[in-house]
Amino acid sequence: MLLNACSLFGSSQSTIPAEFAQADYLLSDANAKTWAVASKQAEQCIYPNLTRIQQQHFAKEDSYIHSQYVFFYPLEKIIGEDYVKMIQKDEKSMNYATYQFKKFRAEIGDVDALEPKACQILRTQAKEDLDVVKGQYVNGMVDETKNDDGTLKKSGDGIATNQNKFFFDIIKWGSALLL
Repeated sequence: MLLNACSLFGSSQSTIPAEFAQADYLLSDANAKTWAVASKQAEQCIYPNLTRIQQQHFAKEDSYIHSQYVFFYPLEKIIGEDYVKMIQKDEKSMNYATYQFKKFRAEIGDVDALEPKACQILRTQAKEDLDVVKGQYVNGMVDETKNDDGTLKKSGDGIATNQNKFFFDIIKWGSALLL
């Protein structure tokens, strides 16, 4: 099944190199350009100070999160989850999508930053997903625990802070006894 993601009303599609013939999914120029912009926005938001050397020395978990948030999630918003899966399963489709991405990523130059609220949400999701990938448990539900007086607990009342003062006192006294 050959699917072509060309726009019916947009500009003409560039010629597809022969090496990508028979790909299951051919990413259109318009979608590739939109993807390149969305990807650059996500990367600028989540990794504003990332250098090439830092990226080359990512741990496997960091590399996974980077590829999901900078490459696959932006593409998924443009063409849909099913087509991204199709691309990921077919080597020629993946190579063509990469070819298209690199072509337009080099051409786009500067892009507008994401809205601050959208960027903050994206950063938080990426950090939480990185924690999960690294084996740390992250609850996906909203935590609205309340203090004794009925007010919402602040985020500073979590691990290694007010909730665990007793625990840290035990450690402090225990280590003092050992010394």
